[in-house]
Amino acid sequence: MSESFDPLEKRMETMMTVIDTAIINANTPNDQLMLACAMLQRTREIFDQVLGIEGRKEMFRGLTNDKSS
Repeated sequence: MSESFDPLEKRMETMMTVIDTAIINANTPNDQLMLACAMLQRTREIFDQVLGIEGRKEMFRGLTNDKSS
């Protein structure tokens, strides 16, 4: 890695490595779906704790209203 990362980008890269490893270790489509469901559940819990229920709803609304695809 020759690019220079600020501390936030470096921390995000570290966190994504853990997630990427979990994805790589999901051997079957069923494992991948179970991992995705578990990640969504934890995401919901984190959003509720940090942003509150209305903040979580707004975050998910933003994800489901994405017109890029």
